[in-house]
Amino acid sequence: MQAIIRFGELKLEQFIQGATNNWLIFSPLPYSVQHSSGIDNSVIISATPTVEIIDADLDVAINPQFKYAYSIATDNKLKLAFAKGIHADKGSALEALKCIALTYELGNLQPNGNYYKVKVRNSLGEEIHRTTPLTLDQVDKVVATFDDTRDMNTSGFLEYVLTRDFIVN
Repeated sequence: MQAIIRFGELKLEQFIQGATNNWLIFSPLPYSVQHSSGIDNSVIISATPTVEIIDADLDVAINPQFKYAYSIATDNKLKLAFAKGIHADKGSALEALKCIALTYELGNLQPNGNYYKVKVRNSLGEEIHRTTPLTLDQVDKVVATFDDTRDMNTSGFLEYVLTRDFIVN
């Protein structure tokens, strides 16, 4: 089974400035299969020329036919490298990437009891909150709290995305 996620939906953990390249390190791909090396070709990044590399090559010059190079090792964190001239800073890199989709293989998913996760997005589609696993009663309290404490006239609407929580085996 596969999943599709946009870079804008991933949590950025770190921005690194290397000698040759800069790179972004994102949190692990949600519910992804366990990666065993930097080159297993189980991730497809759409709409931009990319190549998969190993972590050790993140600061090595990228073949000019590719705009980005990425690596996913055993920590399942996506590391995306680009030449320093491509993006001036972290903000411009994130802005350029936010709508680009990644397709990846899901692991063997087992439901985590009766727990769910909630993502809250504003009217611009930006994620403003993400919960840890919660019961449905707790989800109801999160939604009520956001709705009761937010000025809907000035801040627009909120979108709640509820998904079952899984454990990857």
